[in-house]
Amino acid sequence: MKKFLLPEGGQFYKANMHCHSTVSDGRLTSEALKEAYKKEGYSVIAFTDHDRCISRSSLTDGSFLALSAYEIDISDRNERDTDFTRCYHLNAYSKKEEPAFESLLPLPAYGDIEAINNFISDLNDAGFLVCYNHPNWSLQNAFDYRGLKGIFALEIYNHSAALDGIDGNQIIPYDILLREGNRIFCIAADDNHDNFPIGHPKNDSFGGFIMIKADSLDYKTIINALEAGSFYASMGPEIKQLYVEDGKLFIECSDVRSICMTTAGRRAGTEQAPKEGAINSASFEILPKDRYVRIQITDSSGLRANTNAYFVEDIL
Repeated sequence: MKKFLLPEGGQFYKANMHCHSTVSDGRLTSEALKEAYKKEGYSVIAFTDHDRCISRSSLTDGSFLALSAYEIDISDRNERDTDFTRCYHLNAYSKKEEPAFESLLPLPAYGDIEAINNFISDLNDAGFLVCYNHPNWSLQNAFDYRGLKGIFALEIYNHSAALDGIDGNQIIPYDILLREGNRIFCIAADDNHDNFPIGHPKNDSFGGFIMIKADSLDYKTIINALEAGSFYASMGPEIKQLYVEDGKLFIECSDVRSICMTTAGRRAGTEQAPKEGAINSASFEILPKDRYVRIQITDSSGLRANTNAYFVEDIL
């Protein structure tokens, strides 16, 4: 019997989960961002302007959903050179379409991991899902983030950082947090500020997104899908089906050059396309000792898509 890890029913909705408008330091208005992203096939934007969680419900219509959110900056204030300031950046996604302004909580001190975890817990209690953003851009290492608790996801790819020349891939931090026992999902996002016009090679829109599988495009349904992990992260490639059957993990996807399975240990699996060809499916045996499994696919241009991690005890 198949156990679907991405829901069998419903449809996919394309979403940018990290977006800045003129409400903070972005160059485009919320309205302009909605129109630009809709033209690129997006149905959802989480507007994550800095330190202001305001509803954009007026933008929501039958084909577009605006998620209420904001980005939090917990920086090391002792470092005055901003090129070396270490920080935790967190996106807080409101479970309610109309969040209260009072939901903005006092910030903890940088370096006090207990206070930061209590802060995240307070955000959760106030009705927010919390995502840990771009640890590479934030100049953080495992000593900074391995103790984080209460986050629902980590940015596995940040497009703006990549265009800045900083490694936008947070694959290693994701595995470190998973190996610490955290059951968290992974998100690819733009973190767009649009300092260059749309169409310019350095414009930071349309590079990282998630595909949410849900029955309908309404606020509660999409939030429920996020909480359930009914999505995958991508820079371009498509994941069409993901399921477990008879102790094996199966994936069906768009044409790619490689499909790789990662586990909590050294055991892994890979399928590679012939030099002039492509593959669009693979299967991998799951063992109880794997602890968790996740898949990354890479196309001929080097663009990747990542599944969430699935803990073996939940899927076998």
